[in-house]
Amino acid sequence: MLLAAIAPAAGQQQRHILTSDHLRVLHWPEQAELGELARRTGTEALTRLERMLGVRLDGRVDVYIVRSQAEFDELTGLQNKPWIVGRALPGAMRVVIKPMGPQRLPPLLAHELAHVMLDLRMGEKAYVLPRWLHEGIAKYAADDFDAADRQVIAEAALADKLLTLDELEPAFDGDREQVALAYAQSYALVAYLSDITPARGIGPLLDQLAEGRDMRLALGLVFGRPVPEMEAEWLEGLRTDYLSEVTPPLFEALIGAAFVIAFLIAWVVIRRRSARIRERMLYEEQMREEYGEMPPELQGADPAADLQIHDDRGPIID
Repeated sequence: MLLAAIAPAAGQQQRHILTSDHLRVLHWPEQAELGELARRTGTEALTRLERMLGVRLDGRVDVYIVRSQAEFDELTGLQNKPWIVGRALPGAMRVVIKPMGPQRLPPLLAHELAHVMLDLRMGEKAYVLPRWLHEGIAKYAADDFDAADRQVIAEAALADKLLTLDELEPAFDGDREQVALAYAQSYALVAYLSDITPARGIGPLLDQLAEGRDMRLALGLVFGRPVPEMEAEWLEGLRTDYLSEVTPPLFEALIGAAFVIAFLIAWVVIRRRSARIRERMLYEEQMREEYGEMPPELQGADPAADLQIHDDRGPIID
């Protein structure tokens, strides 16, 4: 009876496995829906990445969905920062992800699978790819660019702190804000380069780098333009395209300014009118104290006017 009671509990601690031709998803029993979603969307992502990168996957990628940070660190072999939710280990043909909502899992999984496929595409030359290109291609391939990325770029543009091409790589070793900006700008740079030659995409750049070309030389050879010119155009595009995320459009700003000006004018007019009314009331009260009632010739008089009124005793007001 004791063995019968223990056996089901032990069985529940085994990972469940879902497979397709090129994917194996390993998940815990309570993650069944996420596991099925990972298998379906991961298989679709691999097909898309094969076509995009021009590479064929003959083996199988293992995708682990973990329960805890400790398990995440164990399977990746690293001491990961808490905010890291996914990691690819191309050499082991493994992707490790934390559990998350069904909206977030597909782009995250596609992003990490892109790292695996990109290393497969580059083969022994995988090490030559800079971090920004690896992350930029992964985000671009997964269409992994959201409102938070746009906000990060917009705030950097507003503060004049956008990263240049030479600043992108070291930014990945910065604080969390710098890393977020590096990821967002890497996506934007890959998207910009892909749009220069849509028919060829980013493939020719990978070929040049695999042949040992320096990044700037490879960029110039592939796109046929001076790198400083492309860099300036890319950065200017970021400023114009994303500043609207943190600043209102010009028309809305003008309307807002007009309302503010109208309010200030009305406030000044009301203050002046109130002051004149108070002066008149004080003036009339003074006249009543002096005469007992307002003299007919002073009724309706403006106390601020330049007047001199006399009676038999001399000037009343000067």
